[in-house]
Amino acid sequence: MSLIRVYINKKIKKGFLDLDNPQTHYLNNVMRLKTGDSLNIFNENDGEWEANVSSVKKNSFTIKIQNYIGIQPKPADIWVLFAPVKSLRVDFISQKITELGASLIWPILTERTQVRKIKSSKIISNAIEAAEQCGSTHIPIVNEAETLDYIIENWSCLSKDRILIFCDENSTIKFSEALDKLKESNKNDKWAILVGPEGGFSNSERDKILNLESSVSLTLGKRILRSDTAIVSALSVFHSLLGDWKE
Repeated sequence: MSLIRVYINKKIKKGFLDLDNPQTHYLNNVMRLKTGDSLNIFNENDGEWEANVSSVKKNSFTIKIQNYIGIQPKPADIWVLFAPVKSLRVDFISQKITELGASLIWPILTERTQVRKIKSSKIISNAIEAAEQCGSTHIPIVNEAETLDYIIENWSCLSKDRILIFCDENSTIKFSEALDKLKESNKNDKWAILVGPEGGFSNSERDKILNLESSVSLTLGKRILRSDTAIVSALSVFHSLLGDWKE
């Protein structure tokens, strides 16, 4: 059996810890761990720890926390703003953003957004699952869905000098071509990626985005990508040129 990693939303330190109901159900009924079995637990504040199962009962699960392993470096300070699509693809998007590395996930509601009822708890759940599987110790912050108009109108207050990389199908400027300009204009190394819905942004929405002083319009290539593909592509290119992978 591969190593089991479990995210713990509690203070982690040496000693005994009773797990919450969802974790108890997962380890007891899904993974079927027994007394003495090993697992690792982690969170973004206390890092990752080795633990052993101390006690297993029908509705309770106690572990003994033993050795501190360490904590992964924080991912680059990059937000991902996207217009939600079908629920299964939102699950996929949440997982891939976490795996690739981001500090915040923010669903946005545009004129052409297909899915308007977004459960942030579901996005968080998928992000935690992805972190457990990929070895990360950090979970992105997840904001409640907000309208694009609100975000644009309040961007200077919300973002605090954050550069907005607008993935624009009408742009002809490539990431690599704008690299020097992006570095020069962003001394704080704070970024955001904006990806629109299927069908793209309306003309009025696009104009509002382009009128933001901190926005940079870039292309993801000659082909029109699905929203989930565009997010993975944009985040991968960002990390290659400006983020975690450049080192």
